[in-house]
Amino acid sequence: MTARGRRRRRVRAAVRAVFAAGCLCACGEAPVVAGAPSEGLVFVRVVDGSTEVMRARLADGAVRPLTQTADREESWPYWSQGAGLLVFQTRAPDAGAPTDLVLWDSRTGKERPLAATPTRDERWPGWSPDGRRLAYAFRGGRPTAGVAIANPATGDARIVAESGARDFFLRPNFDPVGERLVAQRRGPDGRGSHLWILTGSAPAQPLTRDPAWFDMKAWFTRDASRVIYARRPVAGGPHDIVSVAPDGSDLRIHASDPRADDHSARPSPARDEFAFVSDRAGSFDVFVADLEGDRMRRVTRTPDVHEFAPRWSPDGERLVVIATDTSVGQPRLDEPESLASTRVRVLDRDGRVLFEAPGYNPDWMPPWP
Repeated sequence: MTARGRRRRRVRAAVRAVFAAGCLCACGEAPVVAGAPSEGLVFVRVVDGSTEVMRARLADGAVRPLTQTADREESWPYWSQGAGLLVFQTRAPDAGAPTDLVLWDSRTGKERPLAATPTRDERWPGWSPDGRRLAYAFRGGRPTAGVAIANPATGDARIVAESGARDFFLRPNFDPVGERLVAQRRGPDGRGSHLWILTGSAPAQPLTRDPAWFDMKAWFTRDASRVIYARRPVAGGPHDIVSVAPDGSDLRIHASDPRADDHSARPSPARDEFAFVSDRAGSFDVFVADLEGDRMRRVTRTPDVHEFAPRWSPDGERLVVIATDTSVGQPRLDEPESLASTRVRVLDRDGRVLFEAPGYNPDWMPPWP
């Protein structure tokens, strides 16, 4: 066995040992949560060359680590208030290592794998509204790829959609009732991307299918009456923000400018509006627009900073974004150098900065007392 192979085996053994023991947070105690999710954050930060999960308390700007694991990489943490659980992706630091999903319990401070799948890659977890189910996309094993829904309380999981190795699903998201999922799916030849509706009780159905467009990052609106998403021409060009009814009818264009890139639309949980980012003024700024109408306002004016991926707080009063200096450009998850300079920034509805710290992949989570 090569030295690289021996190191890989040691790393995976260490990760399995951590899972079996139920690792405590870096603080050495069972860290409880307090207050509302809109008062705190969870995010990822590069620490000494390794990615770790961090927590923040907005009231005083305090930050503390949730994990300290040099033998693995963490990403994409998502909190469920209903379940009191945090889910995040982990993988060994080896290039090409499969990704697993891990659950962290706020009541005990311990973590456990969602499922033991050493040959399968699991990504993009998304909670049902009540926190009882967790949808995710997977690749590897049998079937080759698809979308599954797991019950964290029992450990059971069922596959709700299957696909091939090239036409795989990604980014599944529940509707506000928890009855349907919308997910992105690559084309049969591994190119292009369209949206699909998954229910588990019937075969997956295409929601969008125009071959001229690459459709991505879809979300149901708060009343589940529409699906809002970004699209760009397959032939090249900037993104637009559009929406359709869940049956694929009534396409509406909400933000489109031939000279600007409009993307990362996120509907509000409290109002009939959505946030998105656009470089209409040069740098990427945050905008908010009505779902029913043509009113649009620019929330931030930061010519030296790009802002990306706006995410509403559960009360709809704040936004968390990823921020980078314009000299760095758009961060990429496969470029550690760009991630090390990325910041998490919390804004109020008028664009005032309420909190900022190094990091990325933010989600809303109650702080500690």
